[in-house]
Amino acid sequence: MLQLKHCAIEWVTCGARVVFPNGAETTAWPHPKDSHYHVISHRLGYGDDLLAYAREHELAHIVVAEQFSGTPSCVLWAQANGLAVDPGAAMLEEIAAQTLQRWVRTNERPILAGCDWDALKARFLGYAAQLESTA
Repeated sequence: MLQLKHCAIEWVTCGARVVFPNGAETTAWPHPKDSHYHVISHRLGYGDDLLAYAREHELAHIVVAEQFSGTPSCVLWAQANGLAVDPGAAMLEEIAAQTLQRWVRTNERPILAGCDWDALKARFLGYAAQLESTA
């Protein structure tokens, strides 16, 4: 399990598990029967590796929330704690998470100022490697 600033994450057999300091947790797994899930996986550079996409998507939520707002992921926090999430905040976090994944896996550099995208990519890949080594 990799401990980050606002939560811990681990790769599990069927996906990923995220645990917050209050003990609340959420899990993610691939959705192979959802055609849109396949399309997103391909667009973000994972091809048919839905497990890698699902795992790294949770990590991306954590990393972008920490980087851009200094908070836990609003999406994962809400899921773990059974709360409604603000749709606007969730949408922005989702866009940021997918942008990071696309940069990491397809090398399509975001054209968005105010972020050291190379450093963020390196941090994300370092976390992913640590998680892979303990899976």
